[in-house]
Amino acid sequence: MIGPVTFAVLSVALLVYDHLNQRVPALVFWLTLGLIVTVFVRMVESNRRQSQALAKQRRDSLNDPVTGLRNRTSLEADIGAASAAPGAGWVLVLIELEGFEAHNDRAGYAAGDEVVRGFGRQLVDSVIPLGGIAYRIGGGRLAVLVPAGERPIGEIVLATTGALQGDHDASVGRSYGEVAIPEEAADAEVAFQIAGGRLAAHRQRQNRSARRQARAVLSAALSARHPERQDDQRVIAYRSISLARRLELSRAEIDDIALAAELQDVGLLAVPEAVLEKESLDEPERALVRSHTAEGAKIVAAASGLATVARLVRSSAEHFDGSGYPDGLAGDSIPLGSRVIAVSVAFAAMTERRPYRQPVGPSEALAELRRNAGSQFDPRVVEALARDLAEEAAPVATPA
Repeated sequence: MIGPVTFAVLSVALLVYDHLNQRVPALVFWLTLGLIVTVFVRMVESNRRQSQALAKQRRDSLNDPVTGLRNRTSLEADIGAASAAPGAGWVLVLIELEGFEAHNDRAGYAAGDEVVRGFGRQLVDSVIPLGGIAYRIGGGRLAVLVPAGERPIGEIVLATTGALQGDHDASVGRSYGEVAIPEEAADAEVAFQIAGGRLAAHRQRQNRSARRQARAVLSAALSARHPERQDDQRVIAYRSISLARRLELSRAEIDDIALAAELQDVGLLAVPEAVLEKESLDEPERALVRSHTAEGAKIVAAASGLATVARLVRSSAEHFDGSGYPDGLAGDSIPLGSRVIAVSVAFAAMTERRPYRQPVGPSEALAELRRNAGSQFDPRVVEALARDLAEEAAPVATPA
């Protein structure tokens, strides 16, 4: 404002001086004075708008546009200030909305924004009594920074995370990780690393618990409907685990494959019993039976932490040449775990006793799988089974 005010004052002073000395006619004086005032007002207005734009830019750089909470940049600055401030210290809690991205994909980003806004409001309500600040640091991640005072860290974590239990989408869970500032971390980067590591560990514990619960419920439902399949599912799961190990898959992948092998028939719960008991099916009934992998994937995916397992269940009836269902996937586009399960299911079907036929031996079943390798089955998985069977058939060495 210094420039416009200086310009206006000098211009008016010179104009008045000239007018008083009769150098400027009255009409010119008033027109010139009006022009100076107009220019001054326009300059002031332009300056005001620029100031407002800069202030908004500064606010936007420190606040999340969806929730209105402070953002990661603001949190980093506040952690730095908290580390340098004297006192009893602060507690940073990172909170991750589990399944938030999947919810966005399913319900749309507008619905996702509403979910995160709801959580943000609850978080603000929970930290205000503690003297803390709530943040959204990206996607489905929130955070709070709370003065520790005399409160234990566990109490602060419980107060902030316990508030996030409202009427939000049931598929969006919550994981958290905490860190004391400056005792455990004196700068933002270290604080994020420690809290993020604890968040990941908490999420892993939650997922393991959710998987166990989902497995128990779905397996019980399948066993109640088809008790005769219980032993078959166990045999298929064991064989799938063995093949997955032979193919050098990771422990997490093997866990997913084992669970998918046990639950790959859960979609049959959506098929009427009368259809399953028929010896001859018409085309609509065959289509209904073929839908069981897709239906099974929907059932499994409804359980928290089982999205990867649901994908394996969905693709467990795909053929290596693309002639399977439900998506007509071929080759490596079929998840390897699903290809493992397909070979395990086929081998168990041929070697286990059925009411309508006698079982065949392992060598005959392997020969049949090899005849269909490259068309129905992945040749690499079939050969892994061959090595498995050869190892099982090898005589056990006895000590001398």
